[in-house]
Amino acid sequence: MQPAEVTPAVTLAGVTFSYPQTLALAGIDLEVPSGSYCGIVGPNGSGKTTLAYLISGVLKPTSGTVDTKGRRVGLVLGNPANQIVSLVVEEDVAFGPENLGLPAFEIDRRVTRSLEAVHCQHLRHSLTSELSGGQLSKIVYAGQLAMEVDVLVLDEGTAMLDPASRSQVLDQIRELNATLKTTVIHITHRLDDPSAADMVLVMVGGKIVHRATGAIELARKASELAGAGVEAGHEIVYRCFLADMGIEEEDLEKATELLAERLRQARRCR
Repeated sequence: MQPAEVTPAVTLAGVTFSYPQTLALAGIDLEVPSGSYCGIVGPNGSGKTTLAYLISGVLKPTSGTVDTKGRRVGLVLGNPANQIVSLVVEEDVAFGPENLGLPAFEIDRRVTRSLEAVHCQHLRHSLTSELSGGQLSKIVYAGQLAMEVDVLVLDEGTAMLDPASRSQVLDQIRELNATLKTTVIHITHRLDDPSAADMVLVMVGGKIVHRATGAIELARKASELAGAGVEAGHEIVYRCFLADMGIEEEDLEKATELLAERLRQARRCR
C-alpha cells in the first residue's frame, strides 16, 4: 500500500524581498506540508517577520513566488493587544466574519465554535480590557479560527506572555494543529517554543541556514546554533537529555517520573 501523498499548504520558490537599501530575504525556497507544524527560528533581523508577512499576504515578494494554494492564511502577532479591535470578546471574534458579510446565524456558529476550540466559552461576554495576556492571545487565535483559516502563521506569538500563559498558549497551538489539522508556521527566536514541530528551520541574514526534523535534532547541533545566534532553551536541553535516556514521553512531568523510576532501579541494581 502506497503512503498517502502529502499536499503542500504553502510553497515559496526563489523568494527575495527588499526594503529601501536593505535586502531582507535572499532566495527562500520552502514547502510546508498541509496539516504540519513548522517552526522557524532565528535572531532579530534574520528576516523572520518579513517571511511571516509574505506568507500571510501582507507583503508581496520582490522576486520569486509565494503560493498558498488558495488556502486561507491567518496571522498572529507578538503583541495580542495590537489585534484586538472590540471592547467585548464576542464582538472581537465576530469582527472578521462580519466583514465577510456572513449571515448572523453563521457568525454566531463560528464565534461559538472558535471560542470552544480555545476553551474560552466562559469569556464570551467579557471585556477585552479585563483579560490577561494569555487570555488575549487565545481570543486572537479564536478570531483567526472564526475566519476558518487553513494556515496559521505566528510571528513571536508568545513574546509578551508570562511563563504560565506562554505554556497555555503553546498547548493551545499544539491542540489546534493536532485536532483541527490547522497548518502552523511558528516563527520565533526561541527554539523551545516550537518543541512539537514536525520540522524546524533556522534563518540567518535572510536565508535558511539549517533544517531539521524537530527541535531536539536541531538543538543537538549546539555549535552550529551558537553561530546562528539561536539558544535552545532549558526545556529543549532537558528534552534532549531525556531522549538520550530513551524517554520520549511528551508530558515533561510524566517523563521526569519515568526518569526518576529509572534512576531508582539503577540504584537498586548496584
